[in-house]
Amino acid sequence: MPISNFPKGFSNGVNLRGMNVLNIHAGSVFWVDSATGSNGYKGTFDRPFATLDYAIGRCTANKGDIIMIKPNHAETITGVGGITADIAGISIIGLGNYNQRPRFLMDGGTTVTFVVSAADVYIENCVFAGGHNGIVRCFNITGKGFTTVGVEIEDNTTDEHFLVIYDASGADNTADGLTVIGTKWVTIDAGVTDLVSTTGSIDRLTIEDTYFCADAATGAGTLLMATGKVVTGLAFNRNVLICGNTSTDLMIDNDATTNTGVAAYNLCGHHDAAAMIVIDCDGIRQFENYSTDADTTSGALIPAASSIT
Repeated sequence: MPISNFPKGFSNGVNLRGMNVLNIHAGSVFWVDSATGSNGYKGTFDRPFATLDYAIGRCTANKGDIIMIKPNHAETITGVGGITADIAGISIIGLGNYNQRPRFLMDGGTTVTFVVSAADVYIENCVFAGGHNGIVRCFNITGKGFTTVGVEIEDNTTDEHFLVIYDASGADNTADGLTVIGTKWVTIDAGVTDLVSTTGSIDRLTIEDTYFCADAATGAGTLLMATGKVVTGLAFNRNVLICGNTSTDLMIDNDATTNTGVAAYNLCGHHDAAAMIVIDCDGIRQFENYSTDADTTSGALIPAASSIT
């Protein structure tokens, strides 16, 4: 039976029983699996690498390389930059549902971190667990365009937790384009502070569909910005914050006056009725944000609706 070859490929892919299969991809695809992998392997599906950091080191910048992490992968990360995403334009995809998702235990001290120093790094469907009391940060971000989708944060056990998850710790605009979508963080430990923190001004910051439940904490918030720093093009939508806050700004704490963007459809449950400010970010526009300080009442619209008719 003759065999036909198509050296120029199929620009739009081919269909196999209704499944589109693209035969052209500029980047490499590497696999990681702690159960069967070795960093002496080639990183293929059948011979995967053992650790994420090693896989990152095999990538080429800005070629669209993808790292696929198999279900039930587990790593313990220690030290500053125990994982360092220093290759631009890579995507890290975890496979598996709930308990089968790849899990990274951040342990060994309060300075253990996942450093993101390159631009345009993407992470999806992975779990990061705090394995020490008061870990300063999970992600230390100094690269633009860092994006996470569907990441979950855990306390490994009692008194083992992060203080901040996403720390944009560089100078102004070094973390522009930071995008946090669908992060879930449930913690029972007091002392946690903020889901996202920035030390510099930031453009096009997106925080959407996050769920942060820190009822034991008194100072927890969703976004904390350093004094005088500005956020432009903010998209802060459909977030939930449950906290024990009694006095400070709640979901967003920002003291600049030239911010731009929107905060819409956010929900906040807290422990204060008199002094709370749900979203303190002058310059952005707010739509249908609700807050309550009791378990038995529905949230009130805060700030009050506009009187424009």
